[in-house]
Amino acid sequence: MKHFCLPGRQPLWLIFIFTALLLPLFVHSPALAGEVVPPAILTSFEGFSRNWMARLEQVNQQNLQGVKPEAAANDRVVGRYICYGPDCIREVRGTDSKATPYVGILRYPQKVMEKEGDTLQKMKEHPGTQASEIQVTEIFRYTKGRWVY
Repeated sequence: MKHFCLPGRQPLWLIFIFTALLLPLFVHSPALAGEVVPPAILTSFEGFSRNWMARLEQVNQQNLQGVKPEAAANDRVVGRYICYGPDCIREVRGTDSKATPYVGILRYPQKVMEKEGDTLQKMKEHPGTQASEIQVTEIFRYTKGRWVY
């Protein structure tokens, strides 16, 4: 039976192999595509995206207040406006970039809403119905420790 031990000076190739095998364990690199994203990054994107959706809620209110009535068939009045969210899907992915190690993906609905009535006042009082919907996808980058649009 042979015994292997590593006393004294070792061949350079052996040191190189051990270094190559152990170095990745001690060096932190950005998460690559498919790697697990740290919980702190996920939490920060969740907070960032909540603020983003809150801004869109303000846009919703402005759009609702700015509904412009149009004449419709049968002497009715109709007004259309855009409404975002509130539901959204969040995803964070690692990249191969050191400058931008993560991207956050936010998906939410954009709805065209309609208000209708016999008069302008009745149209304004109408709760609104959804006429159509598309999915919006926005991608944000994580650079210098913060999320950027």
